[in-house]
Amino acid sequence: MRRTSIQQQDKENEMEKPKLMNLMPMLLLQMLIWKGLGTKRVGLPMMMDDDYFFDEEDALTSIYPDNLDESFDIGGLSRVTKDQFRRGCDPQGIRWDQINITRSTYRNQRLLQYENYENLDDSARPRPHSSLKAEIDSHVTNRGHSFYEFENSEKQARANIVHFQLRNLVWATTSHDVFVTQISLDALHMSTMCVQGSICVAGGFFGDLVCVKLPSDIHSDDFTRASSPDTGKVLFSEKITSDENAITNSILLQRFTMGLLCGQSLNKRQSKQGALEAVITNNDSQIRILDVDNSFREVNRMHFPWPVNFATLSPDRNLVCVLGDSTECMLMDVTTSRRVAVCDMHLDYSFAAAWHPDGNIFATGNQDKTARIWDRRMMRCLATLGGRLGAIRSLRFTEDGRYMAMAEPADFVHIFDVKSNFENVQEIDIFGEIAGISFSPEDDALFVGISDRMYGTMMQYRRKLNGLYDFDLLP
Repeated sequence: MRRTSIQQQDKENEMEKPKLMNLMPMLLLQMLIWKGLGTKRVGLPMMMDDDYFFDEEDALTSIYPDNLDESFDIGGLSRVTKDQFRRGCDPQGIRWDQINITRSTYRNQRLLQYENYENLDDSARPRPHSSLKAEIDSHVTNRGHSFYEFENSEKQARANIVHFQLRNLVWATTSHDVFVTQISLDALHMSTMCVQGSICVAGGFFGDLVCVKLPSDIHSDDFTRASSPDTGKVLFSEKITSDENAITNSILLQRFTMGLLCGQSLNKRQSKQGALEAVITNNDSQIRILDVDNSFREVNRMHFPWPVNFATLSPDRNLVCVLGDSTECMLMDVTTSRRVAVCDMHLDYSFAAAWHPDGNIFATGNQDKTARIWDRRMMRCLATLGGRLGAIRSLRFTEDGRYMAMAEPADFVHIFDVKSNFENVQEIDIFGEIAGISFSPEDDALFVGISDRMYGTMMQYRRKLNGLYDFDLLP
């Protein structure tokens, strides 16, 4: 990821900060879980700092009415339901009738004016960026499909972006519960997070890693704001690296099915579950695989020639897909740490990857505005999927493997039908920087976190019934 120097004052103050163990009761109290039915719960806070973080100050200022007090909530809608949406209400509650611009006009302006961040120019690339157009056009897509329909949105559950390149800040644990990040705690520089079941892991800017076991009643309807430190248990709280470039870029919690082979993922929910492992990437050019169930014992560590931005294990746990400050994406053997293959068709740095549940297909997302679909058996690119606005920051497959969601840094989330060889596409058109996306474990909900001081919302989409249990996958 883009390196940003740590100020000397920050280094000196680091020694004066409270220990993470002492912070965790406060951290747990401020954890935000949003119920899809609209109930605000408790979530993980973040700190904003001009040296490290995305500045959303002017994100959507051009659609504020003239001379409007920033504290004024246009339309007064803190929540939009699907019934209101069907009656013509904007899904984010934006009152276009009170703004001197139409939605379509502003959309065209954003497409023309949004500046995508890239680390490399054409002089540092193996081929010019313009060469991508032919690849994207060769994969014909049919837009206008609708696989997930709008359910509701909630402004009070707005997610906050911590670093402008790190967008894995939304995690759904059920079809109604989602964890998001919010700014409120200034004692901890948190850069990324991941939640699975009752386990929450957060990483910091100084190599800190913290794991909390969430309260057993976290998903119950009568859950209220925690009032004592006993509501959750800290399972792990340590610095995992002392390198100067210690920022934690990604955390992925993955539980593996015992004896699972490629192509057998459809029986995953009925199979015996194995160990829960955390895959951690840092700017110190390493990835670490930790056994969460065994006191975070380090299972493996791999070193790379560039800072690692994201890594994810294959469903059979034999391979790990690793990508970072390079045009290359590597497949590594987990047991031997040897390089199995290199995917080198992107033109900039990569920040997103995801495995299809059958283990034969994986996707990579890059700042060159594309996601690529790869077949690990033939090690070739099956499709190049283009975004409309900017870098591909997040990728997610549904558990049944039917759909893949692809998020740009702002305004657009694309849902591809895997069964159609990624040709049928739904485009979610919104406004604002996207903090993260997450399918529910049951696949029946998709959450999209939007960060903006006035129009930021948590969007919930519900999977349509047609084709819900169609498990025909790519061969």
